[in-house]
Amino acid sequence: MIKKHGKIFLLLLVGAFIGSDLRYAESLIFKTSSGFPLGTLVANLSGALILPFLIHYLQDRFHLSSKVILILSTGLLGSYTTFSTFTADSYRLYQSGQWLSLLIYLTLTLVGGFGLALLGNYWVASQAFNDYVKGK
Repeated sequence: MIKKHGKIFLLLLVGAFIGSDLRYAESLIFKTSSGFPLGTLVANLSGALILPFLIHYLQDRFHLSSKVILILSTGLLGSYTTFSTFTADSYRLYQSGQWLSLLIYLTLTLVGGFGLALLGNYWVASQAFNDYVKGK
């Protein structure tokens, strides 16, 4: 039992390593001079869009095991998206008195993330329907 879980932990670690590296690269690409946390916003919003596709479509379409989904969703996407950085960035904007930036950031992250998760679910459902119609 421990050996079985050890392998999963190791694979989660690999997924987390890749996700955190992608997240860091994205923070460098989307660095702003104003201090607005665009990299964190892009990571969290794209993660909200991708997660439904990963856990619904890929799992059903390619019959991925729950272990693979766990590694991709918790390991890779879990380290790619980041609630702790979102919180730290929000607090930094609050502390520096950047009220408009804070309001925009909170709204885009929370409302935008939820909206993109809904869009991702719609995308998955339409893709599954198209596959069904095509007989795949």
